[in-house]
Amino acid sequence: MKTHPALKPAKLLALTVGVILFATGASTAQQPPPQIPSALRTADGWRWPLAGEPRIAEPFDKPAENWLPGHRGVDLAAAEGDKVFAPQRGQVTFASRIVDRPVMVIDHGNGFKTSLEPVTSEAEVGDWVAAGAHVGTVSTGAHCSSRCIHWGVRLNGEYIDPVLLIRDMRPSILLPLEQ
Repeated sequence: MKTHPALKPAKLLALTVGVILFATGASTAQQPPPQIPSALRTADGWRWPLAGEPRIAEPFDKPAENWLPGHRGVDLAAAEGDKVFAPQRGQVTFASRIVDRPVMVIDHGNGFKTSLEPVTSEAEVGDWVAAGAHVGTVSTGAHCSSRCIHWGVRLNGEYIDPVLLIRDMRPSILLPLEQ
C-alpha cells in the first residue's frame, strides 16, 4: 500500500485509532460533570437540606459501573430531631420506610429526584413543597445511626453529586492576560 509521504506509519496508526475512537464515541478522558439547567440556578434554586452549611461526613463516590459499590449521595452531619428542608421545589413522591429507615423522595422535575434518609417526613405523598420548606426531621436509621442524613440526587435516573447543585465545583481555569 502506498501512503502519502507526510503520513509515516506511526502517524497513520495514530490517525486510524483517533478516527475509530471518534466514530465509536469511546474516550479515555473523564466525562464532564452533568450540566445543571440554568432554570434551576435561580434565587429559588438548590440549597442544603439542613440548616446552614452542614459538614460533609461522607462525600459522593460514583462507582465506575452502576453495579459496583460506591456512595451514591453525600452524608451530611446531623443529629436526631434536626429539621430537614426541601433542597429544591418539587412534589413528594415517597414518604415511608425502606427496610430499617424512613426515606422521603421529592421529584423536582427536569429529571431531578432527591432522596433523603433517615428522614421522617412531615409532608405527604402528593404534597408540593417550596425550596427551603420544612419537610421532615432526622430520624433513627441504620445508614448513619442518627449522626447524619444521606442526600442522594438522581438526574434522569443517574446519581450525581448533590454538592454540584450547591457549590461551583468546576476547576479554575487561568486565562492569559490580554496584551
